[in-house]
Amino acid sequence: MKGVCFFATEGALKKRYLVTLTVEECRELQSMVSVGKAAARKLVQSRILLLADQSQDGPAKSDPQITDALGCGWATVERVRKQFVEEG
Repeated sequence: MKGVCFFATEGALKKRYLVTLTVEECRELQSMVSVGKAAARKLVQSRILLLADQSQDGPAKSDPQITDALGCGWATVERVRKQFVEEG
C-alpha cells in the first residue's frame, strides 16, 4: 500500500511521500540488495526504499538518517520516495 501525507512546516504546506512496502516488495528488494548483482543505482534505490519503509515492520527512517546511512543526497532520497509512490 502506498500513500502521500501532508504536513505543515514553518507555516507552509509541504508534501512528503511515504513509502509503505508490502511483504513481497520487501522480499524482492532484500533479495536484490543481498545478491548485489544489479546496477549501482538500483541497489541504492532499493536500500533507500527499505530504510524508508513505513509499514509495521519497517524501520521508517527519516530522510537525514537515510542520507547519513547511505551517503547519498537528500534530493535522491526524496526522488526515490516520490517515484515509488507515484509509479510503483
